[in-house]
Amino acid sequence: MPDPEPSGDRAILTVTLTNRLEKEFDLSIEEVNAFLDWYDARDAGAGPAKFAIDKHNNNKGPFSSRKEYVIFDKILTFSIDEYSAKE
Repeated sequence: MPDPEPSGDRAILTVTLTNRLEKEFDLSIEEVNAFLDWYDARDAGAGPAKFAIDKHNNNKGPFSSRKEYVIFDKILTFSIDEYSAKE
């Protein structure tokens, strides 16, 4: 069964780690697709073990950029909840 392609312009990516900790990210569909491409490549044995997710609006403090890294073998599950931010 083929994986469905995202159809909204934004999505909430929720990653559940093997220790049951959940991480939630509000991302553009392009960022979600980049995550899916990385995940599929890593699952096939190619690419880096970690993936950087830009924290965007959570950029509190004096930082010019904040990224959170997820590690492939620490991901138990993930879900994608799409939505449209366009009026």
